[in-house]
Amino acid sequence: MSEQRTSDSPFQARIANVVEALADADADAMILTPSTDFAYLTGAEPALRERLLALGITATGTVQAIAPGFETDAMVPVTEAGIELITWSDGEDAAKLLLDGLGLGAKPRIAVGAGTPMRFPLEFMRHRDISWTAGDDILVPLRMRKSPEELALLKAAALADDETYRRFLTSTEFRGRTEFEVQQDLRTHLEATGHDLAGSFSIVAAGANAAMPHHHSGDTVLEDGMGVLTDFGGPRDGYCSDMTRTWSLGPASARLKEIHAIVLEANRAGLAAVRPGVTASSIDAIVRGVIESAGFGEYFIHRTGHGIGLDVHEPPYLVAGDETVLEEGMAFSIEPGIYIEGELGVRIEDIVAVTSNGGECLNEADRSLLEL
Repeated sequence: MSEQRTSDSPFQARIANVVEALADADADAMILTPSTDFAYLTGAEPALRERLLALGITATGTVQAIAPGFETDAMVPVTEAGIELITWSDGEDAAKLLLDGLGLGAKPRIAVGAGTPMRFPLEFMRHRDISWTAGDDILVPLRMRKSPEELALLKAAALADDETYRRFLTSTEFRGRTEFEVQQDLRTHLEATGHDLAGSFSIVAAGANAAMPHHHSGDTVLEDGMGVLTDFGGPRDGYCSDMTRTWSLGPASARLKEIHAIVLEANRAGLAAVRPGVTASSIDAIVRGVIESAGFGEYFIHRTGHGIGLDVHEPPYLVAGDETVLEEGMAFSIEPGIYIEGELGVRIEDIVAVTSNGGECLNEADRSLLEL
């Protein structure tokens, strides 16, 4: 992560926010194992393995991490962030070491990270009568509001995704090749624009396959007259990109043109509706309303969007029932789609950040129905 190891490191401030939130939530502590939550608070991205490696924060401000002694190299960002590190060896009781180090009493209330495997809470419960609560209740509100530095990283990732698309369109041979072969070219361009391939994703869905929103690219051969849906992105300097464009190989059919125009209108309506004070669900309703008015409501089969940051999918979610009030600094996708089984699929996806007076679209790539 590019934010770590700087003189103005954000991690102590983020931990201070957690300490305050723990007190407000009447929780004694939070424990996190390796995850993007762990990275958000420490800058470290160690692997999640069978041995306990964790971060503990108490409502009184005690902060300690614990790791096997042979994994201290992965914890360098933790100590550089000013966090005390406990190391342990096989045969020692790591769970007890951390609980004792944090100074927790006999019956603590502990917030646990969403990605923590059940085996670790069970280890802690051998030593304390613990009441567990969801760490998401504390971390989600903090992570949803991005700092200017985080927004800059998201913008850079979005522009890198734009450049990926440009290179993909101008240098790839499409005709007579399979979706999988074309997808490999797309992955090459993702890597060339700075994306971490280990966490990146890509979809190339041709013709009727595009009616499956998460199609697995296979052996379908691309031919003239096909609409092609491409969805791609992933982490770049820790923060994620995510973009979808639909285009035509050769002249587009009238049907594809019709559907694409409706989806593009819905995409633009969603972008225009973003501003502080409205709810996530209201954006979904506006976008969905465009498609329903055109007579294709039953073919829009997923939510309008998802938050993005260290994870490619994170809160808030632009869907009915998510009453999160949008605030400056939040970032999420707007990705309407129409999927007609056995015929075609169209999706247009952009990342947008909430500003003080509206929304800023972070992607600049052409949204039109290109005919290649």
